Formats: sequence, C-alpha cells, structure tokens
Amino acid sequence: MKPWSEFFYKSKQWQHVREYVMKRDHYLCQDCLRKGIQTPAEEVHHIIPLQPENITDPSITLNEENLISLCRECHRARHGARERRYTVDEFGRVTTK
Repeated sequence: MKPWSEFFYKSKQWQHVREYVMKRDHYLCQDCLRKGIQTPAEEVHHIIPLQPENITDPSITLNEENLISLCRECHRARHGARERRYTVDEFGRVTTK
C-alpha cells in the first residue's frame, strides 16, 4: 500500500464498497472465471488505477463499475508483476523455471 492511499484503504466507505463488489462477484476471481476456473477472490482491483491525482475522486475510488474481484495471482498480473521464476513441490523442493 502506498503512503498516499493508506487513508483511503482504511476508510469505512472503501470497506463497504469492497464487500459489495466481492458479493456482487460471488467471491470469485473474475479473470479466472473468464478462463472457466473457479478461484476464490481475495482482493478488489481498481480498473482505472488509483493515483495521487484521483485518490479523492469517488467516481474512480468508490465506483463499483471500476472495481473487480480477483485472486492474488491475477491481481499481481493486472499490476504487471512478473511471473514467479520458481515452483515448490509437495516436499518443499524449489525448482527454478
């Protein structure tokens, strides 16, 4: 969480809208669902990203049309996070890709 957005993510307004979006999306990751996979959603993503310039604009921050429920992996992908370069098997062995 970026320092300039901390107050927003702790607000009651955000908590209420976040819960609404999770219920609306049936607590499922919408990106996985498009692929035919049912994965529990863990996070709510802003489609138009939050920036210091728009953090006080409720049409971006609290607009349910700008929000989507995602699993952690899909949320990272939406933010351009690189794919993991390793896997861990059931015995705890790490294998690089």
